[in-house]
Amino acid sequence: MLRNHPTVRCIAYCMIGLWMCLSFPAPSFSQNQDGTPAVLRVGLIAAPPLCMKTSDGQWEGFAVELWQAVAERLGAAYEFHEFAALSELLGALEKREIDVIPSLAVDERLESTMDFSQSYLKSGLAIAVAAEGYEFKWFHIFRSIFSLSILKAICLLLLLSLITGSVVWIFERRRNSEMFGDGPVGGIGHGIWWAMVTMTTVGYGDKAPRTTGGRIVALIWMIFSIILIASFTANITTSLTMRELRGKVRGFDDLYSVRVGSVPGSEGFSYLARQGITVIPVKDAREGLERVAGKGIDALVLNEQILKYMTKRDFPGQVQVLPEIFDEYFVSIALQNRSELRKPINKALLKYMKTQQWGELRNRYIQ
Repeated sequence: MLRNHPTVRCIAYCMIGLWMCLSFPAPSFSQNQDGTPAVLRVGLIAAPPLCMKTSDGQWEGFAVELWQAVAERLGAAYEFHEFAALSELLGALEKREIDVIPSLAVDERLESTMDFSQSYLKSGLAIAVAAEGYEFKWFHIFRSIFSLSILKAICLLLLLSLITGSVVWIFERRRNSEMFGDGPVGGIGHGIWWAMVTMTTVGYGDKAPRTTGGRIVALIWMIFSIILIASFTANITTSLTMRELRGKVRGFDDLYSVRVGSVPGSEGFSYLARQGITVIPVKDAREGLERVAGKGIDALVLNEQILKYMTKRDFPGQVQVLPEIFDEYFVSIALQNRSELRKPINKALLKYMKTQQWGELRNRYIQ
């Protein structure tokens, strides 16, 4: 029959194939024989020293050069796609608009929406704060000494010295007039001088009570002066210390009471939120460091490598990174969920990490 003729069957198969091509959309990229994309779309965001854009529009940095080495071993072509914010970058990978992010912190919250390669860097969170200028320290000390609390303490000491000196003068004015004479005004003045000298333990010895009453008052005053001076010294020290620390961040525990910034979607932002710390969102690391330098915020929490690199390069003398590192995590190459690229990328990555070039790359960018 005609329908069993080979030519008819061939035409029918062609029609079915054409119908299938028209019915199913073509993938957004061509495929190699192993199923990997021929041209990989690599998403990047400026985050020195991991990803940096030069003045002529070229990309460089630790994660960029690592990816280039991996892609070379894969024999895969790629193209860079720049994003302005981390949230946009993550959204593009989840929507399969890009195939790869060369550098991303491994986070259990993202495991359901994307895959991660073998980790290649251990990192953590650090805190950037405004640098302390040495030239202002003496000003702070001077201001602290003449604070209201210190002035009150000085007035109290003068009042007690006046009372003690007057009592001693009453006992000594007749039998010790050569030391506490010169009338009421002069005698009380001598008494105040003696009280101050005794209290500060200077002990010039130019004046000393001779009567029994005067010596009893002197004994009580000497014992009381030890406690008084110790309390006064502690008060000054506390005032200086509190003024030095007020508004400053010395460690993670201080973040609960200051203005803290971080980049939305970053590991730092998520960690601070989990700890119950109110976070002020900033666009990127540069904006955050600028706000720290300008006292717009008190601290910025981000990846330690990013903060150390940018602080040293762009904000020397303005911003400093505290030595404490917390919430340590691993950094990997992020891929689309259930990506076929994961296995070949892992093989290429592990091979590269055994080469001398890998050590040179780390030494060049990672502090």
